Amino acid sequence: MLILSMVFAQACNPDLVFQDNQAIPSEGWHYQDKITFSVEMDDTLSLHNLYLDVRNTTDYEYRNFFVFMDIEFPDNRVLRDTIECILAERSGEWTGKGFGRIKSNRFLFRTDVWFPKKGTYTFTIEQGMREEVLHGIKDIGIHIERK
Repeated sequence: MLILSMVFAQACNPDLVFQDNQAIPSEGWHYQDKITFSVEMDDTLSLHNLYLDVRNTTDYEYRNFFVFMDIEFPDNRVLRDTIECILAERSGEWTGKGFGRIKSNRFLFRTDVWFPKKGTYTFTIEQGMREEVLHGIKDIGIHIERK
Protein backbone atom coordinates (compact mmCIF):
# COMPACT_ATOMS: atom_id res chain seq x y z
CA MET A 1 0.00 0.00 0.00
CA LEU A 2 2.82 2.43 0.90
CA ILE A 3 4.58 1.73 -2.41
CA LEU A 4 1.36 2.29 -4.33
CA SER A 5 0.78 5.65 -2.61
CA MET A 6 4.40 6.73 -3.30
CA VAL A 7 4.04 5.80 -7.00
CA PHE A 8 0.75 7.72 -7.17
CA ALA A 9 2.31 10.75 -5.44
CA GLN A 10 5.24 10.77 -7.85
CA ALA A 11 2.88 10.47 -10.83
CA CYS A 12 1.07 13.59 -9.56
CA ASN A 13 4.31 15.45 -8.85
CA PRO A 14 7.17 14.50 -11.19
CA ASP A 15 9.56 16.69 -9.17
CA LEU A 16 9.04 14.64 -6.00
CA VAL A 17 12.29 12.85 -5.15
CA PHE A 18 11.46 11.47 -1.70
CA GLN A 19 8.66 11.60 0.84
CA ASP A 20 8.23 9.58 4.01
CA ASN A 21 6.73 10.01 7.46
CA GLN A 22 7.28 8.14 10.70
CA ALA A 23 4.82 7.94 13.58
CA ILE A 24 5.85 9.11 17.03
CA PRO A 25 4.98 6.59 19.79
CA SER A 26 1.66 7.31 21.52
CA GLU A 27 3.45 7.67 24.87
CA GLY A 28 5.39 10.67 23.47
CA TRP A 29 8.70 11.59 21.87
CA HIS A 30 11.56 11.01 24.32
CA TYR A 31 14.36 13.53 23.89
CA GLN A 32 16.88 10.73 23.18
CA ASP A 33 14.75 9.10 20.45
CA LYS A 34 15.82 9.85 16.90
CA ILE A 35 13.84 9.53 13.68
CA THR A 36 15.93 8.47 10.67
CA PHE A 37 15.30 8.54 6.93
CA SER A 38 17.72 7.12 4.34
CA VAL A 39 17.52 8.64 0.87
CA GLU A 40 19.34 7.27 -2.16
CA MET A 41 20.37 10.22 -4.36
CA ASP A 42 21.56 9.70 -7.93
CA ASP A 43 21.00 13.24 -9.24
CA THR A 44 24.14 15.31 -8.62
CA LEU A 45 23.15 18.13 -11.00
CA SER A 46 19.74 19.43 -9.91
CA LEU A 47 18.86 21.75 -7.05
CA HIS A 48 16.26 20.64 -4.50
CA ASN A 49 13.97 22.02 -1.82
CA LEU A 50 13.82 20.23 1.53
CA TYR A 51 10.68 20.24 3.68
CA LEU A 52 9.84 19.01 7.16
CA ASP A 53 6.34 17.55 7.58
CA VAL A 54 4.79 17.73 11.06
CA ARG A 55 1.47 16.31 12.26
CA ASN A 56 0.41 17.42 15.73
CA THR A 57 -2.65 17.16 17.92
CA THR A 58 -4.49 20.14 19.31
CA ASP A 59 -3.31 18.90 22.73
CA TYR A 60 0.23 20.02 21.88
CA GLU A 61 1.19 22.46 24.65
CA TYR A 62 3.32 24.96 22.72
CA ARG A 63 2.98 27.41 19.86
CA ASN A 64 6.28 26.40 18.27
CA PHE A 65 8.25 23.21 17.84
CA PHE A 66 12.04 22.90 17.52
CA VAL A 67 13.91 19.98 15.96
CA PHE A 68 17.55 19.25 15.29
CA MET A 69 18.22 17.69 11.91
CA ASP A 70 21.49 16.04 10.92
CA ILE A 71 22.12 15.29 7.25
CA GLU A 72 24.86 12.73 6.81
CA PHE A 73 26.45 12.68 3.36
CA PRO A 74 27.73 9.51 1.64
CA ASP A 75 31.29 10.52 2.64
CA ASN A 76 30.19 10.64 6.34
CA ARG A 77 30.26 14.45 6.62
CA VAL A 78 27.37 15.74 8.75
CA LEU A 79 25.48 19.01 8.44
CA ARG A 80 23.29 20.02 11.44
CA ASP A 81 20.28 22.35 11.29
CA THR A 82 18.02 23.66 14.00
CA ILE A 83 14.51 24.15 12.65
CA GLU A 84 11.70 26.10 14.32
CA CYS A 85 8.18 25.23 13.23
CA ILE A 86 5.30 27.54 14.16
CA LEU A 87 2.30 25.30 14.86
CA ALA A 88 -0.07 27.97 16.22
CA GLU A 89 -0.65 31.69 15.77
CA ARG A 90 -0.24 34.04 18.73
CA SER A 91 -4.04 34.03 18.95
CA GLY A 92 -3.93 30.30 19.64
CA GLU A 93 -5.33 29.31 16.24
CA TRP A 94 -3.58 26.24 14.86
CA THR A 95 -1.70 26.50 11.58
CA GLY A 96 -1.78 23.74 9.01
CA LYS A 97 -4.53 21.66 7.52
CA GLY A 98 -6.88 19.16 9.00
CA PHE A 99 -10.18 18.73 10.72
CA GLY A 100 -10.66 17.86 14.33
CA ARG A 101 -7.72 17.24 16.64
CA ILE A 102 -4.96 16.54 14.07
CA LYS A 103 -3.18 19.32 12.12
CA SER A 104 -0.63 18.85 9.33
CA ASN A 105 2.06 21.33 8.33
CA ARG A 106 4.83 21.34 5.75
CA PHE A 107 7.76 23.64 6.49
CA LEU A 108 10.35 24.63 3.86
CA PHE A 109 13.69 24.54 5.69
CA ARG A 110 16.28 24.56 2.90
CA THR A 111 16.17 25.78 -0.69
CA ASP A 112 18.59 25.24 -3.57
CA VAL A 113 20.12 22.13 -2.02
CA TRP A 114 22.63 20.32 -4.16
CA PHE A 115 23.55 16.72 -3.43
CA PRO A 116 27.20 16.62 -4.58
CA LYS A 117 27.77 12.85 -4.42
CA LYS A 118 25.72 9.87 -5.50
CA GLY A 119 24.81 7.61 -2.62
CA THR A 120 22.82 7.40 0.57
CA TYR A 121 22.03 10.56 2.53
CA THR A 122 20.76 9.96 6.06
CA PHE A 123 18.42 12.48 7.68
CA THR A 124 18.22 12.19 11.49
CA ILE A 125 15.67 14.22 13.44
CA GLU A 126 15.58 14.84 17.21
CA GLN A 127 13.03 16.87 19.11
CA GLY A 128 14.61 19.99 20.56
CA MET A 129 11.95 21.16 22.99
CA ARG A 130 13.87 20.50 26.24
CA GLU A 131 11.14 18.17 27.40
CA GLU A 132 12.16 14.71 28.52
CA VAL A 133 9.04 13.34 26.83
CA LEU A 134 7.21 15.59 24.37
CA HIS A 135 3.50 14.97 23.83
CA GLY A 136 1.25 16.06 20.98
CA ILE A 137 3.49 15.36 17.96
CA LYS A 138 2.01 12.48 15.93
CA ASP A 139 4.28 12.15 12.86
CA ILE A 140 7.48 13.60 11.45
CA GLY A 141 8.51 13.37 7.82
CA ILE A 142 10.72 14.77 5.13
CA HIS A 143 9.79 15.76 1.62
CA ILE A 144 12.39 16.44 -1.10
CA GLU A 145 11.49 18.07 -4.43
CA ARG A 146 13.64 18.80 -7.46
CA LYS A 147 13.44 22.49 -8.41
